[in-house]
Amino acid sequence: MNFSVIIAAWNEGAQIDSSLKRLRQISSPGATEIIVVDGNSSDDTVEQARRWADQIIVWEQANAGAQFDAGAKKATGDLLVFLRPDLQLSGNWQQVLEHYWLTEHLKPIAATAFSVDYGSSFSLRLTSMLANSSLGWRSLVAGDHGLCTTPEIYRKSGGYPPLPYGEDWIFSKRLSRHGEVRLLKERIRPAARRMHQLGLFKYMFKQAWWDLLFELGVSPDKLWRRYRGL
Repeated sequence: MNFSVIIAAWNEGAQIDSSLKRLRQISSPGATEIIVVDGNSSDDTVEQARRWADQIIVWEQANAGAQFDAGAKKATGDLLVFLRPDLQLSGNWQQVLEHYWLTEHLKPIAATAFSVDYGSSFSLRLTSMLANSSLGWRSLVAGDHGLCTTPEIYRKSGGYPPLPYGEDWIFSKRLSRHGEVRLLKERIRPAARRMHQLGLFKYMFKQAWWDLLFELGVSPDKLWRRYRGL
């Protein structure tokens, strides 16, 4: 199988080189297409990404949902994998996805998501457990999980909405209408920079508050600016 990895980036110049380098090192050369969609960064994100990406798309502004959608429309792979720049996949990520998607399942599968692993401390393990369990009881997948689906299902679902905040929630809801979003046991490791910056409990409180405002209809643009501290 061929894989298209779509990465939505904005002002990630400080780390995207090392992130993409590692992704290249753990991926099959002939079966991996890396597409970086930049949200008109003000730093050197695009220049750093050129060494490793097969395609670079510069979007007019930072909008993760629109960026992911733009990348999906240019992708040529059998499977689409959506990532943030700070996510680390396991070394066998392609074998895991290929085995799962080529296996017949009793129920229709719309997408897969990796289990997040924020760290080894008790509080971080608890946060990981809560994040992973939300997929089971709410059918909602956050951007840290590394969603994967096929181009056909992506098109049928309507894909990512052009939103800078809450785009993963809407997309996972759209996917769930076409089958199950299955949580895989294999882990993905987010850098969780904001979590470490704010502290776990402050981060969880703020995240829950922003998510509530989103569900109440507050503008995604306004929430994104708050989230980014702009």
